Amino acid sequence: MLGGLGYVEAIAFAKYCRNYEFTAYGRPMLATVVRIPEIGGTYVEVETQVPEEKELRAALEDVRGVLAELGIREGDLTTELYTDAVRVRRTGEA
Repeated sequence: MLGGLGYVEAIAFAKYCRNYEFTAYGRPMLATVVRIPEIGGTYVEVETQVPEEKELRAALEDVRGVLAELGIREGDLTTELYTDAVRVRRTGEA
């Protein structure tokens, strides 16, 4: 479908996810356990939604609270994209 719109595939890889819905700190949350065999390791994504931008800071604190309860520390967090990690693994270039 995207190819038909003129988009060019940049990279393809397998990503396996398990989603868990729960409430924490009074907010609906979604935690996704992600496994990408090509780069190894298991990743956790935690997200929630806010109706207004002014609630964003408090929501982020709540997400970080969930991560802390899971034993995930600030130093464990990354902003690296899965696509970049796969590309580096394949090419050896950062």
